[in-house]
Amino acid sequence: MNEEIIDGSGFDLRKFQEDGEDKEKMKKIVGKIISGQEGYEIIEEKKKKKIKQCNECNWVLKGGEKFCPECGEKC
Repeated sequence: MNEEIIDGSGFDLRKFQEDGEDKEKMKKIVGKIISGQEGYEIIEEKKKKKIKQCNECNWVLKGGEKFCPECGEKC
């Protein structure tokens, strides 16, 4: 067995974050470890950051503005 895997140094799981065959295999493995059963599938939740924009001119707001810095519309 690879010594890097045994001691934990260098075992990089980031490659399983990308969509593809490896990610699906990892989801099945983790599901089996968590549940102790074959066929248990984990649910992956992806959150999207909501971008706040001005209702009048669609200027991207940083947050906390009471008025749009571009058109002056109340936010």
